[in-house]
Order: sequence, then structure tokens, then C-alpha cells
Amino acid sequence: MVIGFIGIVLVGPFISKVFNLSSGLNALNGSILLAVMSLPTIISISEGAIREVPKDFKVASYALGANRWTTLIRVTIPAAFSGIIVSIMLGIGRAIGETMTVLMATGNAPAMPHSFFDSVSTMTATIAIEMGEVPYGTTHYYALFAVGAVLFIVSLGVNLIAELVTAKYQGRRT
Repeated sequence: MVIGFIGIVLVGPFISKVFNLSSGLNALNGSILLAVMSLPTIISISEGAIREVPKDFKVASYALGANRWTTLIRVTIPAAFSGIIVSIMLGIGRAIGETMTVLMATGNAPAMPHSFFDSVSTMTATIAIEMGEVPYGTTHYYALFAVGAVLFIVSLGVNLIAELVTAKYQGRRT
């Protein structure tokens, strides 16, 4: 919620002024905030994956005459690649599940956007807003559950891809 407030108070007016828009509550605002929210997850898990690369890999690279930059690019990052990909997937999963920040920062307009400068409504925000007021057992009620099922399937897909990447690249480290 704090980041959503920052989106309304700081990022939205900035976007509005820079791009000469009537409102800064749009898809671009939401995208920027989701990227900022996902970064701590991505950075901390990637850092852990890079720290887990065996020191022997780096020592061997230095022994072969590589400098720090070459060792980082050719040895450390490839060895930590699966962990880096998993961190990105978890960051994406966090962004997909975010509700309130997006609800506050994107204008929540239930219409098809034509550009990043249009207000949008996300699936999570739609469920959060409408589920409390929709009559039980109606088509609208079941449609909201279908939206939730789609979100679940997308999240499951992202996690499965992360698992496959981890399994594929895990054997390359040793």
C-alpha cells in the first residue's frame, strides 16, 4: 500500500508532467511500481545464487589468467544462472499476485488499453473490488472465480518454468 501511495503521489504526477497527460494513473505507472517491488526479491535471491558458486570455480578461472570481469561473465554468472532465473521467476510471481499497489496506481479503468498511458484494471484488482459485492451463484460470481483460476494457472506456469530451468542448469555447476 505504501508503494501504491508513492505511485499516486510521486510517480503518477511525474509521468503526467513528462508525457503531458491528464492523469498519471496508468499502465506505465503500475509497471514501474511492480518492477521496483520485484527488485528486492530478484536481487537478494540472485545475490545468494552468485555467492553459492564454489570458490574453486573462481580460483581456477584466475589460475587460467582470467581477470575479475571475465571470471564474472564466463564463470560465476553461468554457474549461478539457474538461481538467477529462479529469482526472476519469483519476482514475476510477486508482480502477478500484487493487488493493491496496482489497484491504486493504474486508475482501475475496466477497458481495453490502447497504450501504456491508458488506465487499466488488473485481474487481481477486479477480484478484490468485485468479489465482496457480487451476488453468490451468479454468472458474475463464477466469472470472478474463472479469473482467479486463470491467475492460478499463470502462476503455476511461471513456477513450473522456474523448476524446469533449475533442473536443467543445476547439473552444469558441478
